[in-house]
Amino acid sequence: MSNPRNRILASTALALVLAAPLGYLAKGHLTAMAATTAEPAAAQFAPTVATPAVTAPANEPAAISNSVPATATEPAPSAQPAAATEQTAIEPAVAPDPLAALDPADRAVAENIRDLLATKGDKLFTAKKERAAVEAFYQNRNLAPLWLDKGIQNARAEAVIARMKNADADGLEPGDYKAPSFAGLAPDVLAEAELRLTRAVLTYARHVQAGRFPYTRVSKNIELPQAAPEPADVLSSVADAADAGKALDLYSPQNEHYRKLKAALADLRGKPGASKGQIETITANMERWRWYARDLGNAYSLVNLPDFTLRVMHNGGQVWTTRIVIGKPSMPTPLLSETMKYLTVNPTWTVPQSIVRNEYLPALAQDPTVLDRMGLRVSYNGGGVTITQPPGDGNALGRVRFSFNNRFSVFQHDTPDKGLFSETVRAYSHGCMRVQDPPKYAEVLLNIARPSEHWTAEKIRRMYGGGERDLPLQATPIWVHLTYQTAFVDNAGKLEMRRDIYGLDGRTIAAIKSERGNLEPAPERKREEIATAPRKPAAPAARTGALSQTTYTTPGYPRQLPPSIFR
Repeated sequence: MSNPRNRILASTALALVLAAPLGYLAKGHLTAMAATTAEPAAAQFAPTVATPAVTAPANEPAAISNSVPATATEPAPSAQPAAATEQTAIEPAVAPDPLAALDPADRAVAENIRDLLATKGDKLFTAKKERAAVEAFYQNRNLAPLWLDKGIQNARAEAVIARMKNADADGLEPGDYKAPSFAGLAPDVLAEAELRLTRAVLTYARHVQAGRFPYTRVSKNIELPQAAPEPADVLSSVADAADAGKALDLYSPQNEHYRKLKAALADLRGKPGASKGQIETITANMERWRWYARDLGNAYSLVNLPDFTLRVMHNGGQVWTTRIVIGKPSMPTPLLSETMKYLTVNPTWTVPQSIVRNEYLPALAQDPTVLDRMGLRVSYNGGGVTITQPPGDGNALGRVRFSFNNRFSVFQHDTPDKGLFSETVRAYSHGCMRVQDPPKYAEVLLNIARPSEHWTAEKIRRMYGGGERDLPLQATPIWVHLTYQTAFVDNAGKLEMRRDIYGLDGRTIAAIKSERGNLEPAPERKREEIATAPRKPAAPAARTGALSQTTYTTPGYPRQLPPSIFR
């Protein structure tokens, strides 16, 4: 190694060995860059085939030979396997084509469905929840059309179109669910027709189940579920059903009251000279039934306000009925659904604040002793006034109260004023419902909720005269449905019509003719909010000091002041 020539050769060989890793790094960088482009790295950069270098024995000086790489950027032999492994690992995988399994005609439509949902989805489906459900539904089926097979309208489409054309059987307007034509259209037009039929089906299901407009368009004196179906559930049900038309029909109310009205509507339309007014009244009542829950319950108390009746239903049949007194037109009984929690024997009456403000305080201002002589107790707390009436024969609630929590603070109860039950029109209360035979009503409810205890009306009467006693009814949920049926079919199968005492038919029909849109959620309201509008208290008549000569006039019901007129 002391020979100068040998030292030169050794230095040259060492330089080549040191330069080799730099060449490898440079080539590795290029390979990585190529992997990030649209084309595969293998197509941009061909793999380098390196010739192995000859390694000199340990006891011999290194020498340049023909096996030495031609350039300093060529990788060292020992690095070649690692480079090949890295290049293979970063090569991108080719994603499978989700539309590959589709028929060519359906694939062309599917591609256009994808584009339409991306560019016009918000115009075709204006409700955000509905649009999201439609997009997810088509993505889950790889954008395959629902209403087409090989570009041709399928049996599923024919079934739902036929059902929507028969929408007037449910009192709906077929023109609100127009189905597009699929004949002889280009793929882009077929795709739009596909989505338009999907929109029509979702609209129909929403309308037939929950109604065509929020019930707040008719009155604020209503609190009902009015639950529209989930768009994803509608699409799944019609996609999976053997008969998509029947699947769509199941979104209409299935209770017997609605189905009987539907049959009556068909019968009436089949008669020559059918009354337009009767048809509109039936459709208004069918519309209101859609605001209630699909399942009314196995046991429920059904109040029909225009008929002034209460019926108890159990296991699909009527088990008892009675007459009731309801709210006068200026203070109407609300429409609602709630479970009855308990009934109270010997109740204390806490006078609602609306009656305190509008009626009792004006009477108290005129005669400071009038409430004492009526057996009412007045207490003052922080500037507020509370008026109560203890249990007794003269209590405004009578001997039994039936309670179900609601924001209108209404309930059902007994009354000491029995004479009103003989009248045909019984709309005199401040919103609560007076029951003609409360002991029997209590017997019926308790035997449904607590059948092993064998309650009787006489057993309830024997509890009269003591303190308050609550009897829970929660072992078996008993619903209370306050309805407004101006058209209904009685137990004999006869169509009955009643007077529109609260004017709800007129407002419902007007809304049907003018409203077409998505249901809006009802605003949250406080339970203690009183549904009635403020009223001016009527001026009491001149008094002479005797209670019997003091009168207090309410619309349609001029009577003396005792509290039986107030609830």
